[in-house]
Amino acid sequence: MTPCSWQVRFYVAMAEEKTPPAEEVKWWIDRGSVKEREKKIQTSHGIIEKWAYEMLKDYKQEQAVRNVVDMNPRILKDLSIPAGGWEYFSLGVGSYPANGLAKIKSSLPLPPNGRGLIIDAGYSVRVLITGEPIGGRLVDINFTEAPSLDYWIENELVEERLFPNVNDALKKLRADLSDYINPPG
Repeated sequence: MTPCSWQVRFYVAMAEEKTPPAEEVKWWIDRGSVKEREKKIQTSHGIIEKWAYEMLKDYKQEQAVRNVVDMNPRILKDLSIPAGGWEYFSLGVGSYPANGLAKIKSSLPLPPNGRGLIIDAGYSVRVLITGEPIGGRLVDINFTEAPSLDYWIENELVEERLFPNVNDALKKLRADLSDYINPPG
């Protein structure tokens, strides 16, 4: 038995038809409508993400840079610590562990004419160390999980350093601190 010409054409036409992939067939089952997908994406942000977005949505980088650069002189303007002394200031958002503060102070002996200011943010501590004139040379150390150092001369940032942990920072800074505040020769 030989197929008729119309049957041959039918089989050829069926063979040429391609079935769509399963993804295209069930798109409405897995994904929902476009509006529903957009709603899920928009409302999936957590509290921290929403807070950060609200805080930064009108962020002006140029003003932020000025604020950061101007912060140290404003802090140091009214500093009345005598040479060799430390001052403590709390931001009122908790307290850094007392043994941690004691370790930082004992590990960073102030160089001649040096003054230290500890700014306690609860989860971290910022330490400013300066000499004479106040603010002329400034070491700004942030003790967080990954401590950092900024070194300023006459309100110009001249060095940045990162440390893997607090102990490493204290060890390395102990040796270098005097040279930052009172450079040799």
